[in-house]
Amino acid sequence: MTRRRALIWLHDTAMTAVALGLAFLLRWGWADFAARLEPIGTACLLALPVALAAYAVARLDRFPWKYAGSTDLTRIALAAAAPAVVLGLVDFVSRGALIVPRTVPFIYYLAQVALLAGPRLLYRSYRRQRTERRAFQGRYRVPVLVAGTGEEALALVERLRRDPVAALEPVGLLTAKPRYLGERIGGVPVLGGFHELETVLAGAEARGQRPRRLIVTREALGSADAEALAGAAGRLGLAIVRPAEGLTDLGAADSVKLSPVSIDDLLGRPPREMDLGPARALVAGRAVAVTGAGGSIGSEICRQVASLGARRLLLLDLSELALWSIRSEIAARHPALDLVQVLGDVRDASGIAATFASFRPELVFHAAALKHVDIVETHPAEAAATNTLGTEIVGEAAVAAGALCAVFISTDKAVAPVSILGATKRAGEHLWAERDRSARLDGRPTRFVTVRFGNVLGSSGSVLALFARQLAEGGPVTVTHPEVERYFMTVSEAVRLVLMASSLGSASPDSSPTFVLDMGEPVRILDLARRAIRLAGLEPDVDVPIRFTGLRPGERLQEVLEAGGEALLPTSVPGVTATRVAPRDAAAVRADLQALAIAVASRDAAAIRAVLRRLVPDYRPENAA
Repeated sequence: MTRRRALIWLHDTAMTAVALGLAFLLRWGWADFAARLEPIGTACLLALPVALAAYAVARLDRFPWKYAGSTDLTRIALAAAAPAVVLGLVDFVSRGALIVPRTVPFIYYLAQVALLAGPRLLYRSYRRQRTERRAFQGRYRVPVLVAGTGEEALALVERLRRDPVAALEPVGLLTAKPRYLGERIGGVPVLGGFHELETVLAGAEARGQRPRRLIVTREALGSADAEALAGAAGRLGLAIVRPAEGLTDLGAADSVKLSPVSIDDLLGRPPREMDLGPARALVAGRAVAVTGAGGSIGSEICRQVASLGARRLLLLDLSELALWSIRSEIAARHPALDLVQVLGDVRDASGIAATFASFRPELVFHAAALKHVDIVETHPAEAAATNTLGTEIVGEAAVAAGALCAVFISTDKAVAPVSILGATKRAGEHLWAERDRSARLDGRPTRFVTVRFGNVLGSSGSVLALFARQLAEGGPVTVTHPEVERYFMTVSEAVRLVLMASSLGSASPDSSPTFVLDMGEPVRILDLARRAIRLAGLEPDVDVPIRFTGLRPGERLQEVLEAGGEALLPTSVPGVTATRVAPRDAAAVRADLQALAIAVASRDAAAIRAVLRRLVPDYRPENAA
């Protein structure tokens, strides 16, 4: 037994004796207590061994006092109950030979918990204060404000107070709840509301404590004042950041990490919490191939698949730089993962077939695509070759390799398409559905699953990147139309839902399943532009003008996530609904596919559009506006 554990045992034994004596003393008073020392001593001798045995079972000596917390309090409360019960039974069992009043066990229990827990918590507080004094002695700490007065704000204040790496000193809190004004949370004063940032800063500066940063909690980001708060912080030269990870996930020695607040933090929809157990069961220990591995969606699929325990991972992309980047990142994060990188094109049938035959993927995520509406609209041959014919090539290679499941990443623009992008993607959905039905009829194991969703924040060439570049150049910020709306989702959330939908589809008894991700409410691009401007510390239409440029070819005002006649049904995964692509004549689809290949080879744009209309009967380019 170590010296520390021996001292804990000595302390707990002494505190038990004190608690027992105190219980009888408070019940009977000095006179009766002194007169009944013998029966009291006997009762205590019966209860003390029980108490020590309970402490041993609860392992109270194994928990260092400097880390005392809720776990210790729970163990103490349970351990103290055992001798209290014994005291309650003593009088009954002894049939009056030992008199233990009924109030004594209750008094003892409360005193015992206080005497065991109190010194532990006081020692923890002393050690923390001593550590903070040593860590920050003679060191400058950056003053910061914290927006929020909830549990996260309290946890953040406590972590920052003892974080020698971040070296940030919370000097004030902002709140959305007026009842907290003037109070202190974690020893930090609540100085004002979310809308009073300028006044709070002026007061702090007068006290010589001008904050350099504003740390916003989830409470602040989810409030109606979040956008105005971010804009005010930018105008006042205050860096606005948020905790990069859950504070409850941090270890005792971890430093708080902060990230800049971005526009997706201000969308007003918190990210979905989901149990990734089914996705892990699908991916873990399997060989996974990802086409378009260097793209925004493909690269995030690679990250999450690697984290879920894939055995091997094939990264396939046409871009050398994108392939090198994602391969380097995954290799650094998961050095034990067997990585295969292939510089390849999904339009190369023989190359894809050879790659899949060599790698033998069990899961295929087909994310390779041309996706920019305006560019694709003027390059129909390239779009059809990649988005439609390339999809057919990947599907065929997946069947030949004996894959268990192949997942096609589609888009909301494929619903009642008005653009070449939407039509080529919708054609890919039809081809994937026909492959799934054929595999079922032929008894082949490969399942073909389609996942359809809208725009992804932060993806390459996204509207946010455009706004950032325009703001860096001093404006104006351009929006195609004042009423144009789009669905948005963060890339990590989208891919988590893709993986969950894939786990559903791989086990679904239905043929040709198409899963549609719930993107929340659509967001007006004009509102997004205004948020971007305010986040930069500027005022829309005052510091930076917004200019409307008109809808581009192939664009429409609002996107939809379900086609006419489709019934979106709920699934067991929140945020994922399911539908089926209506059966098509397989022979007609094959004939149209051959005609499309001929039209692409001859680069006949009119013929390509004509074939797409046969493959996708609801393709109506005239409805673009």
